[in-house]
Amino acid sequence: MSEWLKERLMQGQDNCKKYLYLDSEKLADRLAELSNIGKTDDGGITRYVYTKEEEEAKRLFQSWMEKAGLAVREDYAGNIYGRLEGTDPYLPAILTGSHLDTVPNGGAFDGTLGCISSLMAVEAIIQEQGRLTHPVEIVVFADEEGSRFGSGLLGSRIAMGEVTKEDLFQLRDDYDTTAAEAMKRQGLLPNKLKQCWLDKEDIKAFIEVHIEQGKRLEQHKDSIGIVNGIAGPSWLEIKIDGETDHAGNTPMDMRHDAVAGAAELITSIESIPREISSTAVATVGKVNFYPNGSNVIGGRAEMIVDVRDIKEDNRDKMLEAIEKETQRIADKRGLNVESHLQIRIKPVPVPEWIQDKMEASAKKLDLPYMHMPSGAGHDAMIVGKYIPSGLLFVPSIHGKSHTPEEFTELSDCLNGVAMLHETLLAIGEES
Repeated sequence: MSEWLKERLMQGQDNCKKYLYLDSEKLADRLAELSNIGKTDDGGITRYVYTKEEEEAKRLFQSWMEKAGLAVREDYAGNIYGRLEGTDPYLPAILTGSHLDTVPNGGAFDGTLGCISSLMAVEAIIQEQGRLTHPVEIVVFADEEGSRFGSGLLGSRIAMGEVTKEDLFQLRDDYDTTAAEAMKRQGLLPNKLKQCWLDKEDIKAFIEVHIEQGKRLEQHKDSIGIVNGIAGPSWLEIKIDGETDHAGNTPMDMRHDAVAGAAELITSIESIPREISSTAVATVGKVNFYPNGSNVIGGRAEMIVDVRDIKEDNRDKMLEAIEKETQRIADKRGLNVESHLQIRIKPVPVPEWIQDKMEASAKKLDLPYMHMPSGAGHDAMIVGKYIPSGLLFVPSIHGKSHTPEEFTELSDCLNGVAMLHETLLAIGEES
């Protein structure tokens, strides 16, 4: 895969802008080299947390940071850091980075591009002026995707103090291995999580570069997405009860069909976000029908509705509207319903001053940009609850992500590195 990826990336090298201290071929080389770790027969990548594949990727990235002259360390949870000291030792650091783990059979850019962007931006700072006033620290968070233990953003949640050692003994993979056991096999220490906590007073900001995983930038022909807020998801579980009957002998006007009620509700849910906000989304991604027989009228339907917006009040309006519509359909069809909110995570706004720094950087680099929300979480969502955080997007071809088809042109990758570099300069030179 690495040879194919390098070749495809380099086909777009002539479209790359020229940036001092940023080498497009080195960027392609690094993306390609990491893509070879955990490669699958389908042309994708599988690197689960606390496996030999993820370990190999982290060790390779660590070697690059050491070669750049950074002070490298790994905490007891498997997060790795590379620090460039500032000229003023008393100022808080700027944190930047992403993750190297993947979903099953994932792509070569999700998370990986953010890590490489951070390293290349810091390398450019070193070549250009040695260091900034503020320290800069690269972080590779462990287990952003949650593919192995079903609990994403684990590394950043540990760093922010949100995870206990008891949690790690509860999380299990498909082979009944706990997260704590998997950590121990990697030489990590799940009993020392407090020593993994970052001192929030010692961090000025966190900046992450990521592929968009959507189509807006591509459709608008913009190079950079400046994220104005990260949508916090709510999962609403809805259960609809009707009556199980024979499909052939029950007249249409005598049915209490839970499946038909669910179908009407799903169609209605699709239209609700447009009535609330331009950044609101709602998705029915999981549905179960019972008894699920081809000649049986469904007596029960269960679904999970994923509801998101970057503003909490808009998200709450959506939840209220969905529950109201659920009851309306149930009353009309003679069904019984109950709902339960499974998770509710607060949206995270990106501070205006960080957006301003990013916008100024885009203008300085003459890159077309747009302000946009992030529907996906990313580590910036966790860190942003405690520390001012920003998120920069670069385009995804056809919006593809979490698939071997995931691809971002080399020119867009390089623009993301340049944007991060300029943003770090703008923030890191402040006293």
